[in-house]
Amino acid sequence: MADLGVIWQEAASQLKDTLPKAKSQWIDRIFFEKDDNGTLVLSLSSPFYKETTEKTCRTEIENTVSAIAGHDVKVEFIVNQSRKASPKPAAKAQKKEKPAEPVSRNTTLNKQYSFDNFIAGDNSSFAFNACKVIAQNPGTSFNPCLIYGGVGLGKTHLLESIGNYIDEHNPKMRIIYTTAESFTNEFIDSLLSKERISSFKSKYRSVDVLLIDDIHFLQKKDSTQEELFHTFNELYDNHKQIVLTCDRPITELTDITDRLATRFRKGLNVDLQPPAYETRMAIAMQKCREKGYSIDQKVLEYICQNVSTNVRDLEGALTTLSSFASLVGKPATLDIAKDQLRNFIITPAIRNSDITVDMIIHSTASYFNIKDYDIKGKSRNKNITLARHISVYLASELTSYSLSEIGKMMNGKDHTTIMYSVEKIKSILGTDESVKQAVEAIRSDLVNS
Repeated sequence: MADLGVIWQEAASQLKDTLPKAKSQWIDRIFFEKDDNGTLVLSLSSPFYKETTEKTCRTEIENTVSAIAGHDVKVEFIVNQSRKASPKPAAKAQKKEKPAEPVSRNTTLNKQYSFDNFIAGDNSSFAFNACKVIAQNPGTSFNPCLIYGGVGLGKTHLLESIGNYIDEHNPKMRIIYTTAESFTNEFIDSLLSKERISSFKSKYRSVDVLLIDDIHFLQKKDSTQEELFHTFNELYDNHKQIVLTCDRPITELTDITDRLATRFRKGLNVDLQPPAYETRMAIAMQKCREKGYSIDQKVLEYICQNVSTNVRDLEGALTTLSSFASLVGKPATLDIAKDQLRNFIITPAIRNSDITVDMIIHSTASYFNIKDYDIKGKSRNKNITLARHISVYLASELTSYSLSEIGKMMNGKDHTTIMYSVEKIKSILGTDESVKQAVEAIRSDLVNS
């Protein structure tokens, strides 16, 4: 009979290569314990690890082990608290092999961000893998690239991870990471003299990699958009890598010139969604290790079950509880967590930036069995007009856009027309049950999706 210990080693290697990141991260925490009369006994260091692994990976583990063994193998999980995950190869060993020269010139990068400490789940694996490919082949793959999503979902982390990876493996490359706001301020300052504007253009048009965060800040800044347009063309034509982030899809940016928006869209556009529970747990445990927080497992589970908006809120909840425990001199219990985190929990799970106007239009059109373009059009059909009013009302309620911005996304309708739609729905919600049901159904569909 084959050695189950050897079979597990081969299975673990295969699983780490084939499973998505949210699941493969658990494989390093699993240890071969024994062969119990043909049953493969695997151990984990805590009840939580055991329970999570059984829920997320049992089927894949049993199938892989059985395939390698050539027959069905029963797998049993147990808890062995003496077990600890094997440490990853130390970065120091790699640094010793790295030549002392040339020294990096890329001082704008924050070295705390890397691919190694980004936990990718189903919500972010596409963006994560795309960014790794870009970092490994700058200027040749997915150029330009736009990463968009709500606050606190990891856009900046991925953006700077690209820069740090390139900086480590190609230190001769010139990399600039900046925010759209800093780019704008620097451009304004350069206008004071010909020498400054020349220096500004030379700085940004001679880089190998340009990383710009929060390009939604460029809205209504026509001169800065003009400068970025020419910078973009110069870099793109010379096969230099461009990566941008935004808080929404390019189609929903108002007051951005068409020619610049077209260039943003011409490459890879990828979105980040809020992480699932398993990914939130993995992130929370990593944050606790990094910051030295000591938080009970059940409290961590409570946090991750209830704080589902983004990583920033999750980290804020962990910091709040850890600070409380430190100040009062006692561990944070589940009751304390419920009391201290009530503001985090009460905050709606779906933030304004997570729901787009296009999503609202699509959900409303589906509810009324009409086409999306009907809502944006000028039809006076009673059914379509009502759907249009509801779309505008929900856009004003569920997004952070102003009424003027919503109007522009509704085929250029003016502020007064949009305001009329909002007030129209407000006035009949209390008297027309069918309208109330429609609004609630569409809102529920948007939030649940």
